[in-house]
Amino acid sequence: MDSELKEQIHRLSELYADDIYRYARLTLNDDNEANDVVQEVFFRAFKAWHNFRKESSEKTWLASIARNYMFDLLKKKKKTKQFLSTYMPPYLSDEQTNITEVLIVEDAVTHLKESYRQVFILRHVEELTVAQTAETLGWTEGRVRITDMRALTKLRERLSEGKGVQDYNEFDTQN
Repeated sequence: MDSELKEQIHRLSELYADDIYRYARLTLNDDNEANDVVQEVFFRAFKAWHNFRKESSEKTWLASIARNYMFDLLKKKKKTKQFLSTYMPPYLSDEQTNITEVLIVEDAVTHLKESYRQVFILRHVEELTVAQTAETLGWTEGRVRITDMRALTKLRERLSEGKGVQDYNEFDTQN
């Protein structure tokens, strides 16, 4: 049965992977995420094959798996955007803070890759220690330190591209 199932999923992949990719690419507007969706769809199809009742076509079934998975991805992105748009950083309470500089920094943070952004937010916005950040992410402290250093480097690079912030020293690592 297991080899038959693998053959069935392989057959479905040959027939419909391009369709699923195109659907995901147009929905998410991101090549990498679309490729991830294709992989996840066929992985989920493999796991759920015994639940496929053949009441719809195989293509429709795969598309519904893709739709549900992409819905979850988009919901997660929306929550992240909502958090970033409603979060009031503690440094905004300081009347000396230039709102333009804050907005420039926050925009730069949103352009960091996901792992860098997570570490930056936990370490420098939420003010968690390296140990707390490592525990939160399930990482080693060394990985947190390295990722934090890389995030700060990328952030400084982006900000130094003429985005208007004069002094980046406030983002130096602590703890």
